[in-house]
Amino acid sequence: MGIIEDISFGLFLGIAAAISPGALLALLISETLRGNIKNGILVSVSPIVTDLPILFVSIYILKKIENFTSLVGIISATGGVLLFYLGIKNIFAKHSEISTDMHGSFVKGVVINILNPYTYLFWFFIGAPYISDKGFVNSAAFVISFFIGITGSMILIAFFVEKIKRFIESRYYDYLLKFIGFLFIIFGVLLIKNSMKYLGL
Repeated sequence: MGIIEDISFGLFLGIAAAISPGALLALLISETLRGNIKNGILVSVSPIVTDLPILFVSIYILKKIENFTSLVGIISATGGVLLFYLGIKNIFAKHSEISTDMHGSFVKGVVINILNPYTYLFWFFIGAPYISDKGFVNSAAFVISFFIGITGSMILIAFFVEKIKRFIESRYYDYLLKFIGFLFIIFGVLLIKNSMKYLGL
């Protein structure tokens, strides 16, 4: 029964993370619109690359680092500046410039996730503590289920965006990307504001 609970909890958290409004979801939609479904899939799998090291680091930090809040503040501020830049780039992009490449989509997904403090906070306050007292099999079941939940849900979202893209006229296509650009800026400002709390400013 224990491992079933671990799998269920991992899937739930993964799906919740995928559909929660945030920088990675906005990037997923933006890259799928700029490119195609392959770009969206590459963004979708980026958490697998970033989250495993962050999980191990979180377990280490729990034991070794006392001033974790300052680290979160620095990460948050850096991520906020990056999102602000991506937002400006989306807003002022001309239609002829609205494109992306698959390598770029994957790198953006990795960078956004690395600079997203909520990734660290999730693993530090939820993921790492949850598996800290569990055996290898139960811990692996939780982590694998989480990645199946987040990656699978994001791929489904990318497929949906790819389908509706065909019905969006070029004028509305530009407007949608500019709207996503504003979302990037909003998330960026919120992250910068959030970083001040962690840095004691």
